[in-house]
Amino acid sequence: MTKKSKFNLFEFKFGPEKRTIFYYVRVGFLLKGTVDVVSLLPFVDRKFLFNLIDEIQLKFGVDVLNDYIIKDEELLRFRIDRTITKAIDDYENS
Repeated sequence: MTKKSKFNLFEFKFGPEKRTIFYYVRVGFLLKGTVDVVSLLPFVDRKFLFNLIDEIQLKFGVDVLNDYIIKDEELLRFRIDRTITKAIDDYENS
């Protein structure tokens, strides 16, 4: 066991944090599992639910889901559709 000196109180990291495959499995299971289970309700749309979760995590700057969303084809398609629709609406309203 190593002894920490008083100068090693902080650990600095540069660049994005490396994620393991187990991280992506956990996030995928939680995100897709939650969206799939909640979207079984007849009045809940799967795409709307995911877009709501994605907007919340983007607004608050939480990058926990972002790496997973970029690597998942379906979720990335939902984000692209939402972004393009929002850009078109902003253009038409200006």
